Amino acid sequence: MLKQALTQRQLQRFSPLQIQQIKLLELPASDLEQRVNRELEENPALEEEAREEELPKAAASEAPPAYRLYDGSRTEGGREQPFDGRSSAGFYELLRAQLALRPLSPRQRELGEFLICCLDTDGYLRRPLRDVANDMAFAEGKEVAVPELEEALATVQDFEPAGIGARNLRECLLLQLAAKEEQSAPLRLAAEVLRRAFDDFSGKRYDKVCAALGATEQELAAAVSEITKLNPRPGGGLGEEVGDTAPTVMPDFVVEHRDGELQLSLTTGNAPSLRVSDGYQQLLKSYAGNREAVGFVRRKIDDAQWFIDAIQRRYITLSAVMGAIVARQRAFFTTGDEAALQPMLLRSVAEDTGYDQSTISRTVSGKCVQTAFGVFPLKFFFSESAKTEGGAEVSTRAVKLAIRQLVDEEDKRSPLGDEQLAQRLKAQGYLVARRTVAKYRETMNIPTAQMRKEV
Repeated sequence: MLKQALTQRQLQRFSPLQIQQIKLLELPASDLEQRVNRELEENPALEEEAREEELPKAAASEAPPAYRLYDGSRTEGGREQPFDGRSSAGFYELLRAQLALRPLSPRQRELGEFLICCLDTDGYLRRPLRDVANDMAFAEGKEVAVPELEEALATVQDFEPAGIGARNLRECLLLQLAAKEEQSAPLRLAAEVLRRAFDDFSGKRYDKVCAALGATEQELAAAVSEITKLNPRPGGGLGEEVGDTAPTVMPDFVVEHRDGELQLSLTTGNAPSLRVSDGYQQLLKSYAGNREAVGFVRRKIDDAQWFIDAIQRRYITLSAVMGAIVARQRAFFTTGDEAALQPMLLRSVAEDTGYDQSTISRTVSGKCVQTAFGVFPLKFFFSESAKTEGGAEVSTRAVKLAIRQLVDEEDKRSPLGDEQLAQRLKAQGYLVARRTVAKYRETMNIPTAQMRKEV
């Protein structure tokens, strides 16, 4: 039986102004200018003023380092820092150009063009030729036999770069070996490895490869060396047009080491400084007898003042949070040594600043800092702790660096298993269980010992 009853519940609801303030806090420096310009367009009571070089005093008092506003458009010491990227050539156009130079019949040229369109940006034909034939029948209304497609595919596979049009990795590597002009003994053995022992080679079971091919370890090592020189992605992911580049990343903060002290600056990019329009203030007085007009003008002025205050609060919050990060990670910002990073959680910065953890999370999300050692996302500085033999806490990043160094220096003929890595770490003073080593290794994309083995 249904019953109705009155109950009281306490719910936390954000006002529209609070929601807007949260969104402003989440904005990275690269998007701030766009958001400010949009507000300038929508609210005539808001206008630009000359940029002030100093941050409001409240910001400097809430964080340890010294702060100043930082114009990201300046070139010296403050230029935008791009992440690694590269422009890409017209991959598909390159293939079509080679197709046009071949003496082919119209039918063969048409099939070649269709196959080129079916390649992914790595240069592979991932679909069976039967499915390609069905696609052509559906899209072009033309029937084509699989043998015809095989002949056309052989033409495409003869294009540069070598390996284009392969249907799997083994075929891709074999195409590249076949394209080499000089067929030395290591190259011929490399082709045999791929044809007859590909699975054992992929699993690095080199003893089985040697047994299957009757090769010595030295001969196999030379063949493997040739294989590792090949390109598993002949398309290189270059399916985009010429001129497409990785996006430029503007740092939200700049940390500089000057006169033995760390100085922290906030990046504003080209976002203008703001003020409430004097003209609108005068307009409010002139409409004194018109309640509706006064109400409209008052709302615009209030909205403008709120937006200015929200921008200022954004700077104050960013300053306090980044200041706490710099204070906790001072050793890293001074030396650039990742091993110097200290364990730090969102909760730690929340305790230092007095802000809620959700505020800290919004502040660091999507933002980065420029240092003398490169540009780092703020999340880079957060990590859990691990114990040393002396009971001290160290960042898990230091443990990961130790694992990486051990793997880099190991004998690749007999790589270290997770238990061996745990023992080596213990010898360095890190108390880490084998399963923890495995977890860290996987997060760093380090293969298992078996997969790291070399001849």
